[in-house]
Amino acid sequence: MFDSVILKKLTIVILAVSLGGILVLGLTVNLALDRQFQDYLTRNETARQEQIVRILGDYYRENNGWNGFSDMGPPGFRPGGPMGNLRFVADEKQQIVIASRRFMMRRQDKEPLSSRPIVVDGVRVGTAYFGQNVIQNIITAQDRVFRRTINRSIFLAIFITGFLAFLVAVLFARRVSRPITAMNQIAKNMTAGNLNCRIGALPNDEIGELGVSLNSLAERLQQADQLRKKMTADVAHDLRTPLATVKSHLEGIIDEVIPASKGNLESLLEEINRLTELVDDLQAVAAADVTIRHFQNEPVELESFLKDIHAKMLPLFQEKQIIFSLTPVPPVILNIDRNALSKIMQNLLSNAYKYTFAGKRVDINAFCFGHSVAITVSDEGIGIPAKDLPNIFERFYRTDESRNRDSGGFGLGLTIVKELVEAMGGSVEVSSALGEGSRFTIRFPTGD
Repeated sequence: MFDSVILKKLTIVILAVSLGGILVLGLTVNLALDRQFQDYLTRNETARQEQIVRILGDYYRENNGWNGFSDMGPPGFRPGGPMGNLRFVADEKQQIVIASRRFMMRRQDKEPLSSRPIVVDGVRVGTAYFGQNVIQNIITAQDRVFRRTINRSIFLAIFITGFLAFLVAVLFARRVSRPITAMNQIAKNMTAGNLNCRIGALPNDEIGELGVSLNSLAERLQQADQLRKKMTADVAHDLRTPLATVKSHLEGIIDEVIPASKGNLESLLEEINRLTELVDDLQAVAAADVTIRHFQNEPVELESFLKDIHAKMLPLFQEKQIIFSLTPVPPVILNIDRNALSKIMQNLLSNAYKYTFAGKRVDINAFCFGHSVAITVSDEGIGIPAKDLPNIFERFYRTDESRNRDSGGFGLGLTIVKELVEAMGGSVEVSSALGEGSRFTIRFPTGD
């Protein structure tokens, strides 16, 4: 039944709380009923005493005194018989005129007595003495049956409720523990390298949200693993060709099959430069991580900063005959790391430059929205397929169109952009249409 530790613990806790509450409730009800029952008995005894006092008063009135009382007693009443808690009756001179059999037999007992005056026509003619603290003596057979029935019902209710509480505790604990156990197993599978497993049938609560997060984590880890494998294949593919070219040329030169001419050496240098660029791409992420850990925020006047970026990169765009423009920038000062912002803009503009053809446009715009500023880099390039948009910020992700010798790279530029922007408290988003171009928007709080 208890196939997990958490199920056992939850069951014990829920059952303990339930049974504790039931027991306290049962005892409270039992004590309340007992108190009410004692009050009921006391009221009955008081009524009996008053009835006996009335009978004694009627006897005195009818007989004009206590004459013959000690021998006969009142109608329906005889000494030694069933007369409640009455112990004896004294006249107005405190002379005992009648005593119960118990009083006569245990006269030396120091039993506490209560007294009630016997008044006839406004005159006290005697006193009736009743025993005290002997409630059980006046409990009738019906009273005992009633009390026993009540107690039995309470204990039966506690037993039935306790059994139901046990069933509910087991079912509830099993329902709560099942997704937790499943998540634990999923985590173990993920640790072992199995990233294909997912949690299904999650409840609509915080535990369900945790399960959704774990599924999302498994999905992201699986994607990262796939990207890692893809990156490894890309690295091998991109390194193999230039290495093979360099090797074949060097072997040819050594064997004097290929002359060590300037043209051949320049070809080797070109391949070595390509290898250097690939290694630089791999080092870019590590450099970005170092930048994030060593941010040096300072006031940056956005207009002058973007003008500098535009001026530095304008010759590159003009060489490719791309229209490169900067719209008027609002007067905004950002408390930000200048080098990080420069790297962000350079990566976005480099992407726009790579994938935009001659005669097309690349624009930089800046807008203020409340307490934030948005900087956009728009191009009329080849665009990004819709299926690739959710993944373009992932490390080592490259679209099919970008996997060519002209663009190169390992798909780290946008990853660096996203990590730097988010590390400085901003956000980045992209919109694109295949064949029409792309728009990248980064937002930063102004701190106003």
